[in-house]
Amino acid sequence: MKRWIERALNVHPGDLGRGVLLCSCLFLVIASYKMGGVAGAALFLSRFRASQLAYADISSSVLVVAVIAGYVVIARRVLFRDLLVGSMIFFAATWALFWWLAHYYSHLIWVFPAFYVWVKIFGVLAGTQIWTLANYVLTTREAKRIFGMVGGGAIAGGIFAGFLSKTIAKRFGTESLLLAMTLFVFICAGLVILVWRSGRVLVGDAQGKPGESAETSSRNLLASMRLLFASPYLRAIAAVICISNFVVTLTGWQFLAIGQQFLVKKDAMAIFFGDFYFYVGVLGLLFQLLLTARFLRRFGIGTALFVLPVTILLGSAGLLAFGTLASAVALRGGDQVLRYSVDKSTAELLYLPIPGGVKLQVKWFIDTVIWRLGDGLSGLAVLIFATSLHWPARQMSWIVLLLVSGWLVAVSVARRQYVATLRESISQHRLDVEQASAPVLDRSTTDLLANNLSASDPKDILYALSLFEMEQQRAAHPGIRALLSHSAPEVRQKAIAILSAASDKAAVPEMQQLLRDPELSVRTEALLFLSHHGHIDPLTVIEQLGDFPDFSVRSAVVAFLAQPGEAHNLEAARNILDSMVNEAGEEGLRNRVEAARLLGELPDCFDPLLSKLLTDSDTHVVCEAIHSVGMLRKRRLVPELLDRLADHRLAPAAAQALGRFGDSIVGGLRDHLCDSAVPIQARREIPSVLVALGTSAAASVLLDNLLQGDTTLRFRTIAALNKLCRLNPQIVLDAQMLETVLAAEILGHYRSYQILATIGATTDGVDPLARALKEAMQQELERIFRLLNLLHPRLDLHSAYVGLQSTSVAVHDNALEFLDNVLKSQLRDMLVPLLDSKITVAERAQIAQRLVRAKIESQEQAVAELVASDDPWLKSCGAYAIGALGIKSLEGQLDGCLNEADPLLRETARAAKLRLEALAAKS
Repeated sequence: MKRWIERALNVHPGDLGRGVLLCSCLFLVIASYKMGGVAGAALFLSRFRASQLAYADISSSVLVVAVIAGYVVIARRVLFRDLLVGSMIFFAATWALFWWLAHYYSHLIWVFPAFYVWVKIFGVLAGTQIWTLANYVLTTREAKRIFGMVGGGAIAGGIFAGFLSKTIAKRFGTESLLLAMTLFVFICAGLVILVWRSGRVLVGDAQGKPGESAETSSRNLLASMRLLFASPYLRAIAAVICISNFVVTLTGWQFLAIGQQFLVKKDAMAIFFGDFYFYVGVLGLLFQLLLTARFLRRFGIGTALFVLPVTILLGSAGLLAFGTLASAVALRGGDQVLRYSVDKSTAELLYLPIPGGVKLQVKWFIDTVIWRLGDGLSGLAVLIFATSLHWPARQMSWIVLLLVSGWLVAVSVARRQYVATLRESISQHRLDVEQASAPVLDRSTTDLLANNLSASDPKDILYALSLFEMEQQRAAHPGIRALLSHSAPEVRQKAIAILSAASDKAAVPEMQQLLRDPELSVRTEALLFLSHHGHIDPLTVIEQLGDFPDFSVRSAVVAFLAQPGEAHNLEAARNILDSMVNEAGEEGLRNRVEAARLLGELPDCFDPLLSKLLTDSDTHVVCEAIHSVGMLRKRRLVPELLDRLADHRLAPAAAQALGRFGDSIVGGLRDHLCDSAVPIQARREIPSVLVALGTSAAASVLLDNLLQGDTTLRFRTIAALNKLCRLNPQIVLDAQMLETVLAAEILGHYRSYQILATIGATTDGVDPLARALKEAMQQELERIFRLLNLLHPRLDLHSAYVGLQSTSVAVHDNALEFLDNVLKSQLRDMLVPLLDSKITVAERAQIAQRLVRAKIESQEQAVAELVASDDPWLKSCGAYAIGALGIKSLEGQLDGCLNEADPLLRETARAAKLRLEALAAKS
């Protein structure tokens, strides 16, 4: 039964309990308010003219400021929960007091106007308290589902109030309505306590302690005003609330004034108003329960905000045209049906992206002072146009039409600011996450090199320098020069090497001093630095100082001989280099490394030696040779660099070297990327080379290869295109191509859920198959968001992706709400169910059946889909599933997996085959 109710109300499991409690609270508050409205209007109009209602409206707008000021003072000193409960008990006592005065002292002329004004203050304060309580215990996504039910409570309260007002007024008189109000508000106080206990508090301190939590941190009307005017979003909300209440109060006055023309007696007006609120309440409840949540999900907040102003625009035009009681009832009825259903739920959703402390303080101010400001402006308009200028109620619709135009403008601004605030919220979370996980290079280099270098552990400094060297930074960090005088010789040596790689010629004076360093390794690095960047004669230095290793002497001599000048002798330099390249043994290794490094700095006339070093057996030598090829931009050797991409030890150096060639090698890279005969390891490295090129031609190659079958290659291609477009925003991509690839990725993700549901695993499962599938699906999701970033680079969808990974329910739901508001409807309908944590695997599989249009009927078919995948990881998952599930019919698929290049796949297939053999032996 409970699940049937949840489906009927369009809520998720777990939402119903809090929804019912909040719904009941608002039911009682609105029932009391509506009965007070019926009684107050009837009692007031039985003694005064309709035009005099303006004085009461102006009085309520003034008095609400004083009441809220007192309320804020009390709020500083008590818990928010106790404040809510105490307020309800206080209002219940005032209703009892007014009943006593109306029953025994009805001759006092001030009683009925005072009661009318107090009802309006109650309507602002009590309703706002319940909606704020809902903001405390619900996230944006929960609110979007539950606010429809909560708003339904308000409408049901209006229906019940209409029926009860009519019944009690007939039998016991209008004054008796006040006793029912007393009882309802007193019961609501108890329900508030249950709501507080039932849900997690999302704002401020979980216990709501005074002096610590969000609600007790500021608190005065001037501070609220400052916060309001400092934020464009809050100003937009305030404008919407003020103008909307101005309009609906004015149309409400028109309804009462036209009604008074036909109904004179107090009880007759109470009965008519009771009937009216009963029937519009029924319509409003049906709209709320059946349409509001679905409307918000389908069209979002932006569209929902326009519903009420457009309805009032049409209704006012009708009243202006016909001027009958029926047209007044239609106008007021449309307002009442929509105001407490879709419009109220939407208005409350506007507050959810606001930070907790700001939300609490400003929401009270907007929902009380700003709201009643609309009442006051409405009363002022009635005094000017109806009382002074004697406009009939019908003609007041001209003012309403003018105000609705301003209302529509305010709604447009609020809609834009809502999305901007959601973006800011999730962007801040992303920045927090990135700051917490900042690259170790940034922190270590800055901290270890710039702060207290002399007191740092040499091991830490060497680690930081190795990271700096790994990043291939060509601008020396300011702290590195200071390390030349460090006490540890290994630190001095590494610092010289990095400064040499950065060609920091400003360090020449320090290097000349380091030629006399007590450590041989430091003197050697200093000699090499000066030979390459200081234009010194190494033989003179060696003769003066002596004691240098052979490789450094030979390298320095070669560098000296290759320089233009009197000592220029390329033939002699070639002979020395030839002997260094061809020398074997441990000393020969150091000579070959030095020769490979030196060739990148010498004139381009040593090709045979460079080619030989590219085939050296030592990885370090080959890496230095690859670097030299890149420095010299040797087009002839590009094929050899492309071949080196297949070796994971050489791939980073080869990719960096290829990135120096520019657009001249783009065609070759395209051919290599598309050629299935090229080893997949080499093809996977090409996207990083294209990023290094950073041109439109490189982007075109990446765009053309977004649908590569290998998922790792596809991911790297998409990631590379993201990085390239981020570095070069002027590059224009083919949107239609991106949309096609995005649709394919989303359908593939749905297909994964079909497989997951059929196999019977869950994304939070503990078995290896579930974990493996979850990892593959997470990469699918990242590819989807990277493609979205390419399609919508200005939306900061990366922040939304980071927010969706958050363990904070509020952050996750804010990110989902942001996507719900910025994506186009067709894309939103496909993507949001994949991201909403409340949607189960089975529900996603059902959606996949509709979208993919290809069912997976059995576990055997699901596993066969995995094994047939182009992704080695998913193939491994399928091979594992064959063994784990004992699917004998798919044993032949394992033979193909045993011949694959991927070692993990081969081992998994072998283990699965042994598992099947063991099962066969047991049977």
